[in-house]
Amino acid sequence: MVHYSAAGQMSEVIHSKSLNTGVAVKKIIFVFSILLLMACCLGGCSNSSGSNLSPVAEYEGGALFKAGPVNVLRLYGTHYQMGRQYGMLLKNELNALYDLATAKFNSVGYTNLRMQQIANAYYANFPQKYRDVIAGMAETSGLGLEKQILVNGIEIIPKINSIVPHCAGLVAWGDYTGGAPLIFGRNNDDHPFFRNFGGYTVIAVFNPTDGGIPTAIVNYAGVIYAPRGLNRYGIFMEINSGNSPGGFRVDRTPTVVSMFEALQSCSTQAQVNDAFQNIAVDISSIINVADPSSAYSFECSLSAIKRRSADQEGLLVSTNHFIDPSWGLTPPEPDSANGWTVARRNNGIAWAESGKGHLRAEQVRDILSKEITSEGGLFSESTIYQVVAVPQQLTLWLRAPDHFDWQEIDLMELFN
Repeated sequence: MVHYSAAGQMSEVIHSKSLNTGVAVKKIIFVFSILLLMACCLGGCSNSSGSNLSPVAEYEGGALFKAGPVNVLRLYGTHYQMGRQYGMLLKNELNALYDLATAKFNSVGYTNLRMQQIANAYYANFPQKYRDVIAGMAETSGLGLEKQILVNGIEIIPKINSIVPHCAGLVAWGDYTGGAPLIFGRNNDDHPFFRNFGGYTVIAVFNPTDGGIPTAIVNYAGVIYAPRGLNRYGIFMEINSGNSPGGFRVDRTPTVVSMFEALQSCSTQAQVNDAFQNIAVDISSIINVADPSSAYSFECSLSAIKRRSADQEGLLVSTNHFIDPSWGLTPPEPDSANGWTVARRNNGIAWAESGKGHLRAEQVRDILSKEITSEGGLFSESTIYQVVAVPQQLTLWLRAPDHFDWQEIDLMELFN
């Protein structure tokens, strides 16, 4: 494993055998065998988590792991300290993403100045603790604060003027899983342009010492908010765009930042409900929230938030139009010009009904990856990355089409 010094220099940790006498070695082996036997008796000598995390590097209390090609960060400390760990451990990726993003956005007409203006406006409404993360990252990544803020805003740059109606969430539990644990599937859909950045999707686990519940977020490297995340208590949430009137309110705290705060402060669905009644969203959105035993959908306009229960007991499917009839809204038409929001929702419900009683993570991964119109699924060229979560087990699966296939990540060992 690579260790970084405070100055950012790498050093290899070399383990050497210091015992050179046969007697000493035999004693060590004997004691180790007894301990191993005890562990097997207590724990069954099995890797029940199925974790495939490989340690890569450490820095100032934080650690970088790999799950196949996926970077997984375990951060520990104050938000500022966690930012420093993040910046050093993913220094190469952050610089590469900055270079790629500026080049790609330049190629479609965005100047660096315009990109920075949008990113700065978005960052202006971040709470201090998340500014501290970004400040810490800027110190160790080598980007400096201005460029680090731009990386944080890459997803939002084209959305200031228009919101693409994409993303889907599907949750099954109870009779639909045959009593197996609740499963949450989510496709992160966006303009196909963002496929350029899918390979930089990372999982960052924040273990704060300055207040907050340990929380994992899934996002592009260097982007510090939670469009999807899972906390230590098994609260998982994700956001889809909604269809209520209104544009982008740049004068409000970003909704995805409020979601990060909720994950860091809520251990129950009741607490999430209370927290969401006190936020003002910056875009029309649908936030789907699950714990190990149930799920709800929060349909959010710029002026109100309404919590919707499951479609059927044990099933919730959410795309990009509000379902609660009290809104008085009909799905946008034509469906083909609005991300197939109706077709995706209908596909999800029909799929769940056809497999009722037998739905597992493997089946959810399958429906997320079937094409919308030809295969009755939820997938399209706009699918940037995909997540399946089992909150009870604190386990995620992550896939980024064109970049990497499904990877399993056991978060239990990453939450301190």
